[in-house]
Amino acid sequence: MPDDYDREMNTAVGRIRATVPENLVEQFMAASGISREDFRSCTPVQCGEICAIDGSDVILLESGSMALVLFRAAQSTFRDLERSRRSLSPFKCAIIGSGVENQDFPLVYRECFGQAPGTPLGNEDRSKASGILRDTLEYWVAEQMACTLGPGALLLRDGPLRVSHASHDPVLVRIEDACRTRDIDLAGVSKRTTATWGGGHPLLPSVNGLAKVLGVDPPWWIRIDPAVLDHTQFPRWQHGQMYIACLHPRARSPLKIELPRDLPEERARGIMDRLAACSGDGRIPGYPYPLFDAHRTVVLTEEVVEQVRSDLMRRIAVTGLERQTYDILFGDYHDEFARY
Repeated sequence: MPDDYDREMNTAVGRIRATVPENLVEQFMAASGISREDFRSCTPVQCGEICAIDGSDVILLESGSMALVLFRAAQSTFRDLERSRRSLSPFKCAIIGSGVENQDFPLVYRECFGQAPGTPLGNEDRSKASGILRDTLEYWVAEQMACTLGPGALLLRDGPLRVSHASHDPVLVRIEDACRTRDIDLAGVSKRTTATWGGGHPLLPSVNGLAKVLGVDPPWWIRIDPAVLDHTQFPRWQHGQMYIACLHPRARSPLKIELPRDLPEERARGIMDRLAACSGDGRIPGYPYPLFDAHRTVVLTEEVVEQVRSDLMRRIAVTGLERQTYDILFGDYHDEFARY
């Protein structure tokens, strides 16, 4: 047993280490052709109006035949780092059932956008379906804000400028059009990315390590040529151009930032300067504070989830459903296992 355990652990560690070899930076420099001149320095400026959008979802109850998900979205708007307004969408619940298509998705989509989605949502992957339901509310809030923010504002999305479901593509197009018409900047900010190069080497540590080797001091940003990457996203659903930015000298990690394609460099520079200016919070240096505030506003904490789950159980009991039937549906033997 110990030999088997050690073998498994060593194999796992070896595979992880293979993606970040000792000469990772040297390999990346040779493969990408990136030089010191490709990095741009940030000059923090007045933040102006910045609106951040985020969402949260959780599976409340789950059985073999269905899952009940809870989700919501929020916006936090700041002017020069002073919060001017903040709002939460109502809680939404949806059933992810055993059928091929999700029955609640068209209801949520129509409530948000006034029309049926062009593409149904499948139920086969519960986690993915839950995320797409949450995204629907996020895009709804983003579209509302794109139509109400003042000229020169910056609209931030927690995540990429890329949709995960075809029905959201026309919504993101409308958001982009509204921002362009009203002179609002748009950006997607991601803490993590699946982007790799060279057959599986992770992009973020590669760019960060190269910046250090080249003596580039943060805050900095750089545009990433898609030709460097292993894979490109489905182009119709990909609306952004990728950048990597380290927005503070004490940032734990750089961020992936997506800006609209064909954006002039001067416009990109202005956005990065504003992001650096609002990323100095001592708790999470290097992460835009408006997005942090939006996350704290929307997150479904354990306390919130337990309160909603308790309300659900009480209402289910009122319908006359027996406790044993409820336990058969939603009980988890692992909870019992944990007691012993």
